Amino acid sequence: MKQGSLQRSRDIVASIESYHHERHKSLELYKCKIILIDGSNLRILEKYRDEELVYYSYYWLTADNELIIGWDNAPHHPQIVTHPHHKHLAERKKPVASNERNLASVLALIGRRLR
Repeated sequence: MKQGSLQRSRDIVASIESYHHERHKSLELYKCKIILIDGSNLRILEKYRDEELVYYSYYWLTADNELIIGWDNAPHHPQIVTHPHHKHLAERKKPVASNERNLASVLALIGRRLR
C-alpha cells in the first residue's frame, strides 16, 4: 500500500486501526483497516508483484460493519464490462462496473462523499 494515498486523504482518515505488511521475494501484501471521519471504516487488501498492483480489495463499511461499497478485481464476474474490476453496492445484489482500480481512486470517491 502506497503511503502517499493515505497522506493525500488524511483529511478523511481519523485513524489507522490496523496495518500489516509482508514481503516475500517479489510479492508484497498489505492489509489495513482505517477509520474514517464519519466513523465508517475502509478495509484494504493489496497484493503487489514486482511493485505492480495485481490484486486489490477495498471494502467501505459503516460503523456497524454494513457494506457501503466494496471494490475488487477478483476475476469471477466476466459479464461486467470492466472485468475483472467491479464493485459491490449495498443496495444492489449484483456487482457493477468500476472505474476505481486503486486505493487513491477509492479514497478520492469516499472523500467526495464525506466532504
